[in-house]
Amino acid sequence: MAPDPLVFTDDYLRVRAVPTCHTSTFVWCHSKGQRGGDWKFMVEPLRKLGHCDHIAFIFPYLDNNETNSGSGISSSEALIQKIVHQEIANGCDPGRIAVGGYNDGLETALKAILADSNKIGSVLGITDCLNLTDELNLLRKTANAKTPVLFVDRTGAKGNCAEKLLKAIDQPVRVVDGSKLASSDTQPVTQEELERLDVFIHQTLPVEMVPKN
Repeated sequence: MAPDPLVFTDDYLRVRAVPTCHTSTFVWCHSKGQRGGDWKFMVEPLRKLGHCDHIAFIFPYLDNNETNSGSGISSSEALIQKIVHQEIANGCDPGRIAVGGYNDGLETALKAILADSNKIGSVLGITDCLNLTDELNLLRKTANAKTPVLFVDRTGAKGNCAEKLLKAIDQPVRVVDGSKLASSDTQPVTQEELERLDVFIHQTLPVEMVPKN
């Protein structure tokens, strides 16, 4: 009997990789006003594109209304780091872990990873509102100073401010334009945007024939 593909914990919802295929983990962080489980919808369309059967998706339960005094990381950022550390302890290669999210979730993910001492594969996301400040460089540790940050920009604006800031601190970054099609209340991003995210996933968490764990 196959295990339940969904795993619920106090910290997150996990969608298992296809049985016997797990080599990678993608932690996806929700934005304000959302819940972790709201993003479970993205797994099926991504897997239909043929590049994600080997990936376990984790959707943390974050408190994005929490304010960060700047004296340390927030509880949401600490939770992301905890999940990453658990995945590594359970045998996942750190280079096969991606963390990211949507809007505030992407910002939280980026801060958590840059402040962590465990290097991972990449930071990926979709955003129309990524508010980064110079504080990012102050919290950044050496481990992920060269970790690529790849995201789909939905604003359509030239010269994305977040991209400029990341380039200014020599963080590898690549940005592609989002869809001009409207998203829905139940699916806040479009199929076209998921396809562009899938390109980033395939680049940083490529399919492997033989599972590592």
